[in-house]
Amino acid sequence: MKPHPLYRLADVADVVAGDPAPRDPEAFAPDGPLFVRMQDVGSHHLNRALSASADRLDSDWLAKNRLRLFPRDSIPIPKSDASVNLNHRAELAADAYVVSHLAIVIPDRAKVDPDYLFWWSVRYDPRAQVQVTSLPSLKLATLKEAEISLPPMQEQRRIAGILNRAARTEQLRARAAACLHEFIPTLFIEMFGDPVENPMGWETAPLGACRVLTQYGTSMKANDRSEGVPVLRMGNVTYAGYLNCTDLKHVEFTETDTKKYALHAGDVLFNRTNSRELVGKTGIWDGRFKAVAASYFVRLKVNETVLCPVHVWAFMNTSAMKHRLYRTARGAIGQANINTKELKSLPLPVPPLDRQRRYAEIIETARDVTSTAETASKSASALSISLMARLL
Repeated sequence: MKPHPLYRLADVADVVAGDPAPRDPEAFAPDGPLFVRMQDVGSHHLNRALSASADRLDSDWLAKNRLRLFPRDSIPIPKSDASVNLNHRAELAADAYVVSHLAIVIPDRAKVDPDYLFWWSVRYDPRAQVQVTSLPSLKLATLKEAEISLPPMQEQRRIAGILNRAARTEQLRARAAACLHEFIPTLFIEMFGDPVENPMGWETAPLGACRVLTQYGTSMKANDRSEGVPVLRMGNVTYAGYLNCTDLKHVEFTETDTKKYALHAGDVLFNRTNSRELVGKTGIWDGRFKAVAASYFVRLKVNETVLCPVHVWAFMNTSAMKHRLYRTARGAIGQANINTKELKSLPLPVPPLDRQRRYAEIIETARDVTSTAETASKSASALSISLMARLL
């Protein structure tokens, strides 16, 4: 493929800085035009339609003070402080005023498609060019000299259209995941009621009385060499109870130890030691690959003739139980603990098993829908990365 001609960014766009933030309290009003700050750009790592800001400016104040209004489709790029290294990108979906810590790239529509320019800015990484003192700084002169490959306008629009569709797919996936995370505890309360107040009058028993087997995870030191078996650590279970396996370490086990500590689908993982507000966060292993848990976790093997693992997991992650676990945790603010004895003594409502299983089935169906969206999102993301690497 013949390479497209390269241009200086300054040849196809106006590259300027925003204005200093007003210090006058009367400058701000709740219903005025947008005033975009660094945190507004960083609120979403990539935001192709920035239409909200924490601050807005008063129209009467603006009439007396000269600030530049930047047109929609302009691209604010962090140029000072630590945000330079985070590579947050946004495209204005409405005319806005912009703070001076941001560079604003205003496309010349006769030469460059605004969406194509946005995706180029995503690809552009200034970190090797920033001026490093106490804090990084990206000079406007440096940004103006950045090179952009420009195909014909029709091809720019075609590329931007593909990348826009991929971004929408990712947004839908994120929205679906957020809806699922809201749906799971809401459905639990609907089917079983508040676990502490127990308004439906379910039989209650200590967790340990339900023939739940407990085991601490391994204390063997993990390595960064990807050698051995992946080990789940504190950060691999989120506060809401979901698995995040993007950052894994490994432990090198004998076959005997692997059998002893290996996780199985349905194992409930209780984080027994952490900061007080995080101790007690609880995940459930889905068997996605062979793994073990670190000693921060107590592994619960649920007797499935009495309890459904998904029910126990959801119960532990209700807001009422999180408050109870916070009160139960012992120790200093920096490091608190709930031991196995205390865990087993927690009172657990035990609804009919078929009702627990029905809850798990509904959750699994919802997860399948989300998983389908995630698969489509990964394909779209891979396409985006490939396309940006080849054409931008």
